[in-house]
Amino acid sequence: MRDHGGDIYTHLERYGTTEESIIDFSASINPLGPPQSVLVEIEHHLDHVIHYPDSDARRLRSKISEAHDLGPASIVCGNGCTELIRLIPMALGFKKVLIPSPTYSDYERACRLANPGLTIIHHPLRKENLFDIDAEGLTHAMVNESVDAVFLCNPNNPTGRLIRKESLTKIAEAAKQHRVYLVVDESFIDFCPSTESLINNVETNLYLMVLRSMTKFYALPGIRIGYGVFPAETAEALRAHQAPWSVNTLAQVAAIAALGATGYREETLKIIGEQKKVLEQGFADLGIDFTPSVANYYLLAIPAAQQITAYLEHRGLLVRNCANFRGLNHAYLRVAVKSPNHNMLLLHYLEEYLG
Repeated sequence: MRDHGGDIYTHLERYGTTEESIIDFSASINPLGPPQSVLVEIEHHLDHVIHYPDSDARRLRSKISEAHDLGPASIVCGNGCTELIRLIPMALGFKKVLIPSPTYSDYERACRLANPGLTIIHHPLRKENLFDIDAEGLTHAMVNESVDAVFLCNPNNPTGRLIRKESLTKIAEAAKQHRVYLVVDESFIDFCPSTESLINNVETNLYLMVLRSMTKFYALPGIRIGYGVFPAETAEALRAHQAPWSVNTLAQVAAIAALGATGYREETLKIIGEQKKVLEQGFADLGIDFTPSVANYYLLAIPAAQQITAYLEHRGLLVRNCANFRGLNHAYLRVAVKSPNHNMLLLHYLEEYLG
């Protein structure tokens, strides 16, 4: 799990500090913390832990169905998006998959776990193009390589770049035409205008799957909750491979409460928007090369990235070393957008190091 952000536990073990002394910029979590209504609902349901969870997550699927105007049968809830990412290649038996790079490493890991002999076609994204995906180029690669599936992260992790819905729809239609499964991971889409989501295109495309996380936007990484929208037959195939009770009771009630939280989205987008401007100006003032991002994180290109990582770590600030992202190298870091005080502290230490 050290290939991911959010590993505060290694830091605690290494330095013997406390959780309160760590500022974790390595995990891109909403700095507001969970909605108060979610915490209240979790507390109200503590006595329910003596019962097994609803393995079908009926109430939660109904709430998601209502939120997106979708049929409940198309919704599969999971122990975070990670569980669903692992289930998809396992249930569908992929043999050849196209994955852009850089992107979230669990797509490749999940495919190789499901089928060690599987072929991965890497579609490189170029820094000179801001790591953007060219719909025509990706579609050509998809068809030319005769792949079974394509994994796309939108907005992409770690670049924060968004494939606009118009372009993504073209890719989805090409996938449908050529009978290629298209998995669109929208784990960070809540930080963008809702009109950019492809979630309502699933019902007319038997080859499209859309994943949504509730851990990032609603600040619930410790709860582990996510869901996906799938064609009915695909949803059934995933459920057949899913472990019983993978979504616990508290995760289900927390997610239901989060979806009903009022004013939280507006407050989040306001604060994130303000702090993104602060960070962008700070990076520019320090001469730090950053990729413009629509999400709540930034990819930084700094020659001394490894030394800066260690420098910040000794001061209790954790950032995401991006050296293990295919297509990047030791000169890249990813940092989350956090609270005003924490963002200013990050900029202070960066200035201190860079002189």
